[in-house]
Amino acid sequence: MSEKIVTIGAVQHELEVEHDGSTFRASGREVTLLGTNGSEAQVSIGGHVYVVPYSVDGSRVSFFFDGETFTADVAEKGARTRARHRDHSMAAPMPGVVQKILTAPGAKVAKGSPLVILEAMKMEHPIVAPFDGTVVSVNCREGELVQPGIDLVEMEPAT
Repeated sequence: MSEKIVTIGAVQHELEVEHDGSTFRASGREVTLLGTNGSEAQVSIGGHVYVVPYSVDGSRVSFFFDGETFTADVAEKGARTRARHRDHSMAAPMPGVVQKILTAPGAKVAKGSPLVILEAMKMEHPIVAPFDGTVVSVNCREGELVQPGIDLVEMEPAT
């Protein structure tokens, strides 16, 4: 068993994680990795099988599940973590095509406001503001194919 700190958004969760082969148990919840194919994982959770698109960038894992895109930073408990430039930008969680840009530089936006609509895996994925702030730049164009980890929008927090 190992202790991990998982950060989703700005919330840190301490988890005790144990695994046996491809079955993982985190704080009582069991997830079995059935297989991967490119940027998709087939997992079993509570006896139900799901196909989950994902991407990995160092200790950062982005995945789409149950209609939402999640990004988690995973670190060993006690390991030093530091804020990164990504804390103030919105990156593509997986390869996709920019369908619509809903903001512009200088726009003041509220936390949760949709900024860009990305199409990936034949689904629309909204890229939303993680905090109240001002859009500094939009680094993509409608119709452009973008890769995971590419900053689509950069923001400054409201003061």
